[in-house]
Amino acid sequence: MNLKFKKPGMRNIKTAIAVVISILISKLFKMEYPFYAAIASVICMQSSIENSIETGKNRMLGTVVGALFGFICAVIAPGNVFLLGLGIVGVIYVCNIFKWNNSASIGCVVLCAIMLNLKEGSALLYSVNRIFDTFVGITVAVAVNNFISPPNEKDKEIQD
Repeated sequence: MNLKFKKPGMRNIKTAIAVVISILISKLFKMEYPFYAAIASVICMQSSIENSIETGKNRMLGTVVGALFGFICAVIAPGNVFLLGLGIVGVIYVCNIFKWNNSASIGCVVLCAIMLNLKEGSALLYSVNRIFDTFVGITVAVAVNNFISPPNEKDKEIQD
């Protein structure tokens, strides 16, 4: 087998930079779960600034819907698997109503995170923190993509 290695592209490097910055910001603000900011940075680092913004918008919309349903379900019965299933139906339904189809899956992930990870404490605070974590990661990814070697149309293929 003849393996040919090429050096990492700028999207690869910028993703790493965005994750590191997101985690540092999370630690600076003593956020409980820097993991969620890091995930948002990875997902929102795209091959163009426009795609990063669009992905970030879809992620934020889904996160808000998922956090809302997660909060409601967690107040009723945190961790209840049947309520979680009903919440999934609700998240997808709301996203479909508003034609936010690209936001439905992340909304379901956020709902699951809230319902399955909330052990004690405030469901409202946990849900709001998930929104804030995601916002940090999205903002950092878009900023890094925009200010560090911004991609241009000709270079799109070599960005990854």
